[in-house]
Amino acid sequence: EDKMRIAHQFAPPMSAMLAGLPGITEANHIPQETRWDLPTDVDILFVLHGQGHDRDAANHAPRPTGWPGTVKLVQLASAGADDYPPWIFEAPAVASASGTTAIPIGEYALAVMLAHAKQLATITLKAGEAWPERNAFIDKPLATLHGRTLGLVGLGNIARQVGKYAHAFGMDIIAARASAAPSPDPWIRTAPLDEVVARADHLVLAAPITPATQHLLNQDRLARMKPDAHIVNVGRGGLIDQDALLAELDKGRLWASLDVTDPEPLPPGHRLQGHPRCRITPHVSWSNPDINRRILERLMENVRRLGAGEPLLGAIGGPG
Repeated sequence: EDKMRIAHQFAPPMSAMLAGLPGITEANHIPQETRWDLPTDVDILFVLHGQGHDRDAANHAPRPTGWPGTVKLVQLASAGADDYPPWIFEAPAVASASGTTAIPIGEYALAVMLAHAKQLATITLKAGEAWPERNAFIDKPLATLHGRTLGLVGLGNIARQVGKYAHAFGMDIIAARASAAPSPDPWIRTAPLDEVVARADHLVLAAPITPATQHLLNQDRLARMKPDAHIVNVGRGGLIDQDALLAELDKGRLWASLDVTDPEPLPPGHRLQGHPRCRITPHVSWSNPDINRRILERLMENVRRLGAGEPLLGAIGGPG
């Protein structure tokens, strides 16, 4: 049986974990300061996308001499394939970690939808605050998810998980997807993007960022949304034209819960952060106690599949 050598961009202690995996003979850490000067004399590379100010470095890193060399598999530790050097995709096999964080991101989407509907921030009493009159909620009732329309943009693992939870809450679910494939779940109906955007009470963005999806939610589509619609972005910041969104929020239209922005982090003093109609979290919806185990399991399974000549999980085609 072939023994595989692996190099990774995680913290140095990850080397010992990786070296203990079946089929792996040697595991080496790639230092942070030279992280895109990838070795070409290993079998497998385990890499993490550029984040924050490092995104630019990732997108413009020079190609290592002799790339891809002996590299057989590049395993990405993220579901998204953006913010990696473009030449990475020339390796014989590249796989993403798609699906490994669908559950926590799905839970996050439902959490912000419920917090918004139930006005949790507003109804929570602060120290010394007077108990409101009972009739305060007669003319301004808390909202409900039941019977409301959830619009999904994208229909991958994350969107389907959000749909599963929303279905349990009795929501009507419509999704816009890039392909013409039918919906994989009976409780989700596919519809054209413009219909999904116009009908949604809650609109969850879970599409990958590509030239085709950049500013998908543009001024025109935002203007056609219901005035009280709530936008949840767990995809990438670039899916939304933020200037157009800000203009709508300033008019007293729409609400937004954003776990991703463009850029990340937002520049200090950016008006979206702290806007009364917008809540921003710092790209944490993926966070969960099982993440390292789930991503390691994905790597191990793909190492096994590579050896057995089976199709990879989360396989990504070459450029173009």
